[in-house]
Amino acid sequence: MIFLYAGVFSTGGRHHPIPSFYELVTGETSPSSGLSRSFSETVRLNFKAAEAYHPHGIRLFSFFFVQFFLRILFTLLEATGRWKAGYLVATDVLISAALFIYCFWPFLPVWKLV
Repeated sequence: MIFLYAGVFSTGGRHHPIPSFYELVTGETSPSSGLSRSFSETVRLNFKAAEAYHPHGIRLFSFFFVQFFLRILFTLLEATGRWKAGYLVATDVLISAALFIYCFWPFLPVWKLV
């Protein structure tokens, strides 16, 4: 759904239809401001514009992009029975957790402690 949303709504002159609730309520810019537009530009392979809308947009988009293909891969591996379920789940958890930490690191409060 993220890919469809990003693909349908371009940044050219039209606003994305889902406004930021945080910005509507507080009047402040949220840390995720510009992500929808950044995703839209990433889908169109316009990486400079994507980075201009949000500096971490491409990194966050890559999480969802890689996860999409991991879901397909792990579903196929499960369906063929080539891997034992326990190994498959453990591999999925490790890859997904590492990818999440890498992609969402700028938004995790832990990095402020380092």
